[in-house]
Amino acid sequence: MHILLLLLLALSPIQIDGSFDDWEEGVKTTEDSNYIYLKISMPKKGCLQKLPREKKVSIGPYIVRFSPKEKEHGVACTQDGASISPYEAGLVFAPTTASRMFEVRVNKPKTKQPTYPFALEKTGIFRVVSWNVKFGNLLDNPRCGTRILKALQPDVLLLQELDGDDTPEKLIKFLQGALGNTWNVRMSASNGTKQHHKLRSAIASTFSLDEIEIKKKETLKAIRANAVIDGTVVQFLSLHLRCCGGPTGEEEKQRQREAKIIRRAAKSSTSSASIIAGDWNLVGTMKPLDIVKAKDFTAVEAMQPDGALYATWSDVTSSFTPGRLDWMLFNGKTIQTSNSFVLDSSDFDTETLEKYGLLRDDTATLSDHLPLVADFHFTK
Repeated sequence: MHILLLLLLALSPIQIDGSFDDWEEGVKTTEDSNYIYLKISMPKKGCLQKLPREKKVSIGPYIVRFSPKEKEHGVACTQDGASISPYEAGLVFAPTTASRMFEVRVNKPKTKQPTYPFALEKTGIFRVVSWNVKFGNLLDNPRCGTRILKALQPDVLLLQELDGDDTPEKLIKFLQGALGNTWNVRMSASNGTKQHHKLRSAIASTFSLDEIEIKKKETLKAIRANAVIDGTVVQFLSLHLRCCGGPTGEEEKQRQREAKIIRRAAKSSTSSASIIAGDWNLVGTMKPLDIVKAKDFTAVEAMQPDGALYATWSDVTSSFTPGRLDWMLFNGKTIQTSNSFVLDSSDFDTETLEKYGLLRDDTATLSDHLPLVADFHFTK
C-alpha cells in the first residue's frame, strides 16, 4: 500500500469498509471537512438495498430510504423535500452484503470533492489486474481501454464480461497494439443465446499460459491457467459469479454452488501459488467468498486512491449505490503483495492524470466496474 494512502488513512476518521474499529465507542454520527457519517444498527441481519421493508434514516441534510417501498430494492434520497439520486448525495455504505451493522457516508453539500496525487508504478515482480469490462467495452472502446492499460502496465489480466463475440485473437490483437509485447490469452466458452449468458472470462498475460480444466463447471464463467514466473508456477483463475438477488433466493444459492466449483478447482492445483480474482457479485452474503477463501487464501485489501473506499462497482444511473463486488485472493508460502489499489481516475488530481495520460472519466466511461490492481513478489 502506498505511503500516501497510509497518510490519507491517518487523516480521514472513517474508512467505508464495513469495519468499525475507526469509530469511537458510543458514537453513531460524525463528520469531517468533506463528509458526514452515520452508523446504523439493525435487529436482524439484512442487506440494506434488499430489505423486506423500507428503512428510513436522516443523515445531514438528506433523508435516505433503503429498499424504498415503491421499488423494494436500492436506495432513494431526498434533500429539502426534492428527490435526488443517491449519487448526487455521494451516498456510500459498507458492507453491501447482509449484516446487522453498517457505516454510511454522504457528501457535505456545496463541498468540492477532493482529488489526490497517486503513483501507479509497479512495485513488485509482476502486476495482476482484475477487471469486469462491461459487455466487452475494452474492445469496443479501444482508445479509453488503451489509456487505462498503458497507465497500469499489467503483466496478467483477469478479465470478466467480455462479449460472446470477443475471441482470444481479438483480445491479443488489441493488447499487442495497446501495450506491445507478446500476449497469450485463455478464454472461457460462450454459453447460451442471450447476451448475459454468452459473456466470457479470460486470462491474458505476457507469460506463457497452460490452461487447466475446471471440472463440472457447467455454465460458470471462469477460466484457469498456470504461468511460470521467476521460476515459480502460479495458478491464475478469473471468475464471474451469478449476479443480482439478495441474501436469500436462487441467485445467492447459485453463487454458492459456483464458489464450491472454484474451491474444488483451487484445491486440485499443484502450483506453488494461486491468484483467484474476478466479479464475485457479492450482493447477498459473504459466503461465496468464504467458501473459496477457506483458511488458506488471503484477500487483497485494495482501496480507491482516496484511501477511504473499497468499492469496485458504481453506476450513476442506478438506484444501487457503490459496492465491493470484485475481490482478489492469493495463497502460497512464497508469494506476497507489495502494493494494491482500486483504480478510479476521478480521484486523481490534474497532475496525476496528465502524468499517466488519463482522462478523469476514463474508468467510469469504460465500465461500471473499476480495475482491481495488485503487485506481487516472491519471498523465497
